[in-house]
Amino acid sequence: MIRDDGDSGLLDILGNRNRRRIIVLLREKPCYVTEIAERLALNPKAVVDHLQYMERAEFLSSRTDTRRRKYYCLVRDIKIEIMVAEPAGMVQQQISSSHDLFLQSVLNLRSLLDARNRHIETLEYLESDLDAAMDDLVSTSKEILAGETEINLITALCNSDLSVPEIHRITDVPVLRIEGALACLEGKGIVTRHGQKYSVREINGK
Repeated sequence: MIRDDGDSGLLDILGNRNRRRIIVLLREKPCYVTEIAERLALNPKAVVDHLQYMERAEFLSSRTDTRRRKYYCLVRDIKIEIMVAEPAGMVQQQISSSHDLFLQSVLNLRSLLDARNRHIETLEYLESDLDAAMDDLVSTSKEILAGETEINLITALCNSDLSVPEIHRITDVPVLRIEGALACLEGKGIVTRHGQKYSVREINGK
């Protein structure tokens, strides 16, 4: 556990909503960049920036598996204790006012929890649909794609348009292999290039 005694780095991490969401996800199990981006519906580039920031702050560590996917996990859990000192001579609020504020806090909490639960239910359906879509991609790619590298590139480009360095940061695939795979995918009419960025070609050819 970490107790914050004025550590601005910790406050910077917890002050960002998406970093908090990533921490909650990594409490469940180690995850790789694309997995985090898909589960939290975030841009992979933003996920990489958050992960690298927390890794530099020594709250995360990483390892690369045999498929060259970089997994991130929590090094330490985080516990925040906040103590507020009441100014001397402060007049206590009337009981009725405190009671009203408390009830309002309860109602706000219940409303937010209800909204979160609705989003969780929606995300669970989306997770199921994403898993099915990935299965379809793998099964339909056998006669089209050359291997796992091309599948990983397609998955990354489905999130957003990316340059070669950005794809390398997200997937950890060597740059030369990325460039070769992208050239093959361009030749097959699956991806297209706009300047330094690559994107998945639409069915109409755009």
